[in-house]
Amino acid sequence: MILRHRPRSPFKPHPGSPGCDSERMARASDIILVMMAGLLVILAAVRILHG
Repeated sequence: MILRHRPRSPFKPHPGSPGCDSERMARASDIILVMMAGLLVILAAVRILHG
């Protein structure tokens, strides 16, 4: 009996594959950084407009 190994698709990571959770955490931290940068820009604009 010959078992053939199916090649894994790079676009569909399996649930048990390493790096899946770290990739999700990287996306979450990127979103938080973008939100903080946006708040900083809004705060700077408010300070400039109010003098």
